[in-house]
Amino acid sequence: MRLPDARVALQCQNIRDLDHFDEELLRALLTAGVLTVSVALLGAVLVGLRSMRRLDAVTASIKEIVAGNLSRRLPVHAKDDDLDRLVRVVNDMLDEIERLMHEVKGVCDNIAHDLRTPLTRLIASLERAQRRAMNEASYRATIDEVIEAAVGILRTFNALLRISEIESGARREHFAHVDLGAVAADVFELYEPAAEVRAVELTLHRDDAAPYSMLGDPSLLFEAIANLTENAIKFAPHGGHVRIGLARSDKSISIRVRDDGPGIPAEERDKVFTRFYRGEASRHTPGSGLGLSLVLAVARMHGMTVRFEEVEQGCSIVLTAVLRERLVSAS
Repeated sequence: MRLPDARVALQCQNIRDLDHFDEELLRALLTAGVLTVSVALLGAVLVGLRSMRRLDAVTASIKEIVAGNLSRRLPVHAKDDDLDRLVRVVNDMLDEIERLMHEVKGVCDNIAHDLRTPLTRLIASLERAQRRAMNEASYRATIDEVIEAAVGILRTFNALLRISEIESGARREHFAHVDLGAVAADVFELYEPAAEVRAVELTLHRDDAAPYSMLGDPSLLFEAIANLTENAIKFAPHGGHVRIGLARSDKSISIRVRDDGPGIPAEERDKVFTRFYRGEASRHTPGSGLGLSLVLAVARMHGMTVRFEEVEQGCSIVLTAVLRERLVSAS
């Protein structure tokens, strides 16, 4: 700066400190960047190795399952991450597959066991007719026995095919709005004479006269309610009572079939829905042990729940349907 006396004033500053600061800042940034990238790469390698170990364990488990060990399950860690959630879903699927495989094996064993007696009786009747000299009346009686045994076998296979058809879900495409109250009334009308023959009082109760509308197949729902009603009448004592009840709420409707017979012990309630299973109370009564299996198949097809209701005496089975179609129509 020029001064009044023609002199010039100069102010100088050493910029080495500024340059040194820039160099140190650049060096620090580079060092931090290298450390960050190194740590990130190391973390990625560790995470990758851990994920690979988990995937290797899952792969090994899958190979065991494919080899036939259906009791094997995929390993689950306590991380609750995406892989664990996927593994849990797969394990649930494997549980269902194992249950179905055991059920199929049990069904095959039960078919062989249950059909052995009528087939033995049928063959014995034919051999007896072949060995002995019989008159026409005896031959007719033998033929009637053979026909009765064959019809029983055919009825068993028809019931199995019916259950398989229902479980396939093919008829779900033809669902329509059904009045469950009208279906229950048809069942009541059909079984009222049979109840009178056994001196059993059969009653039908409903909360109100409005339609109990739901989406479903009326013939299948009729079969399910008819099976429950027939079982109730069969096991109700002489002079006993069987009650078919309909109830509704804002979100569901339910149908209850109750009798005052011997009931089903709590330890057998899960087993009675298995094909061909017959409890101690029903071992000496006519039947194939497929009725409640059909009821469960129909209920699952319609998205209904089946449960036993705790009662002081007898047995009470409740079918409940959630009215999802109302929510859809309302929205």
